[in-house]
Amino acid sequence: MTGSAATRGFINFEVIAEPLDSLLKALANKIDREWPAHLAEVLGARELFLLTLQTADVTCRSIRWLCADKPVDPLRIPEFCISVPPLNRTILDSVFTAVFLLEDLPERCNWYHKASWREMRLELDRYRAQYGKLDSWQEWFTRSAEMCTLGARIFQISAAELADPASIPKWPNPGKMIRYGTNPELPVPATRKFMKYLNDWFYADLSQQAHLGGAGIMKRSVALLYHRDDPERAEALLKNKRAWVGQTVVLLLALASELEAYFEFGLRERIRYLWTIMAGAIVIAQELYETRYAELLA
Repeated sequence: MTGSAATRGFINFEVIAEPLDSLLKALANKIDREWPAHLAEVLGARELFLLTLQTADVTCRSIRWLCADKPVDPLRIPEFCISVPPLNRTILDSVFTAVFLLEDLPERCNWYHKASWREMRLELDRYRAQYGKLDSWQEWFTRSAEMCTLGARIFQISAAELADPASIPKWPNPGKMIRYGTNPELPVPATRKFMKYLNDWFYADLSQQAHLGGAGIMKRSVALLYHRDDPERAEALLKNKRAWVGQTVVLLLALASELEAYFEFGLRERIRYLWTIMAGAIVIAQELYETRYAELLA
């Protein structure tokens, strides 16, 4: 795969910005206005995917501003790029969530929303226990209680679950998604193999950088060891910026690909075009495309 908008290791972002932005807008419009009729009864699914996609899009736009060269802004310093890896991890979390949800959308979507209500209610209980006597917290308690009541009604929280919110299973993190419901004596489903691949090659690294554990702080911040005027500092920041922004686009395309492959909104050619450009520039883009999306988007 090759792309005229890219050379190995470098992307002309001005070339891909418009097709990427228009793709994400089109996909959001499709989810919002052309939600499949057979999924109309899956409570909260359309809204969940719409918010997931739009949040990933805003995260991408935030990263692009942090890392932009143009227009010149004296308030935008090159060092802002070291904030990108934790933001990329949130996009990757959305990819995991989409893959896991789409294995069994009606059941998993119900679980997702109930687990979200669980966390909201337990948070309210925890803060009430700690700050319940403080006048300054009473307005927050009232609003939060109203939201819990509304959520319980919308997502059909049972009387038993209302009495014991912790009885609702937690929504799994990516590591637990990989193992959920699998039988060690049977072959691992293709989606779980892919999630393990994402965990091994992306999530472990991005989590390390987000938590600044192990080598994470060095991966993100080693450029700061150089003096501010040292050319090696600028070179290291530029190298990392290009790699991290490329990763941003790759992960966003992965999310778009998962949604398009499942819902079949008719956007495959546009997504494949962007994969072609990215694969011409970035090794991980080519590998990710060949690992899953070449076949999934065929």
